[in-house]
Amino acid sequence: MPAHLLTVFINGKFTAQAVTGVQRVGQELLLALDRRLAAAEAGCDDLRWVLLCPPRARPPHLERIEVRHTAGGSRSLHLWEQAILPLAARSGLLLNLAGTGPWLVRRQAVLLHDAAVFDQPQAHTRAFVRWYRSLFARQARSARPLCVVSEFSRDRLGERLRVPAERWQVIHPGADHLGRVQSDPRILDRLGLGHRPYFLAVGSANPGKNLPALLQAYAALPVSRPALVLVGGGNARVFAASAEAEKDPPGVLRAGRLDDAALKALYQQALALLFPSLYEGFGLPPLEAMALGCPVVAADAASLPEVCGDAALYVDPRSLPSMTAAMQRIVADRALCEHLRAAGRARAAGFTWDAAARRLCGLLVGEVQP
Repeated sequence: MPAHLLTVFINGKFTAQAVTGVQRVGQELLLALDRRLAAAEAGCDDLRWVLLCPPRARPPHLERIEVRHTAGGSRSLHLWEQAILPLAARSGLLLNLAGTGPWLVRRQAVLLHDAAVFDQPQAHTRAFVRWYRSLFARQARSARPLCVVSEFSRDRLGERLRVPAERWQVIHPGADHLGRVQSDPRILDRLGLGHRPYFLAVGSANPGKNLPALLQAYAALPVSRPALVLVGGGNARVFAASAEAEKDPPGVLRAGRLDDAALKALYQQALALLFPSLYEGFGLPPLEAMALGCPVVAADAASLPEVCGDAALYVDPRSLPSMTAAMQRIVADRALCEHLRAAGRARAAGFTWDAAARRLCGLLVGEVQP
C-alpha cells in the first residue's frame, strides 16, 4: 500500500461495549469495510484503514484493517475517547461509526444515529443530554462527511442543529448480519417455552421503547394468550428511570441480553416481533426479524415507517387498544402472518451491510480527493 495514502482511523470504542443498536452498526460496518478491502473492491483501497481500540476491547477478527490497542488510558471509555483517541488519530481522518466522538478532533467523519437528546430529553439523564447536545452541535459544524442512518434522523437533527439537508448523507444500516449466525434453539427450553407460542419484544430499557405500555396492552389479551418474551438490558448512566409496572402480567418472560445465536432462534419461532417504540433513529430489530421470516408489528412513529415500508402491521404506540388488537390479529389471522413474512423478507433484502460500506467508502474518498 503506498505510504502517501490518507489513513482513516476508526474509533473503536464500540468494540469495548455491550452490543446494542449503535454498537451493532459500528461492528457490522467495520466487518463490511474489511470484506471490501479483502476483495480488493474499488474505492476502499484508496485509503489506509486502522481500528483504534481501548486497552480492554475485543474487536472482531479483521483480514485487512489494522487493529491497534492504544497504550495507557483510563477505565472510563468516555475519557479514553476524549483524551487518548485524539492523540492516536492525529495523523489522519477519524471515523466515528457509533455516534460519539472526541471533542478536540477537527478532522473527523461521523455517523449520527438519532436526535433523541433533543427530541426525547426526558428519556435520558441530564448530564447525558447536556454533553451530547453540545457534542452533536460541534460535530455537525465540522465533520466531513456528516452521515445519519435515516431520513428521519437527517430531518430531526437538521432542524435541531440548524444544518441544511444537503450537508447530511444518509447511510441505511444492513439487515443481513444474523444470516451468518447458527441459531441456538436451546434458548426455548431455557425459557421454559417448549412448543408454546410467543410474541417477542427486543430493546433496551430506554423509556422510548414503550415497554410499559406494551405490557399493559398484552395484559388485556385473554388469559389463554401466547407468552411474551422480552430481550434486552438497560444502562442507568444513560437512560432516565421510567415508571414500569410493579409486576409483569402472567406470561411475560424476561430473557435479558442474549447472544446472536439465541436471538436468531427466538426470531425464527416467534409469532411476531412487537416493536411499539415511540422514538427510533432507525430501528434494527424489525429488519432483523423480517430477514428471518418473523412477522413485525411496529409503531407508526419516527423512523419506523421509513424502515419497514409496507411490510409491517402498524399500531398507534400511544393507544393500548391498538396494540392489543394487533396482537389479536396476529394470533387469529394466518393469512396476514404469511403476507407479513413474505413482505418482510423482500423488504429486508434491500438493506445490506455491504451496500452501506460501499456508500461510506465513496463518501470518504470523495472528501479526501482534491
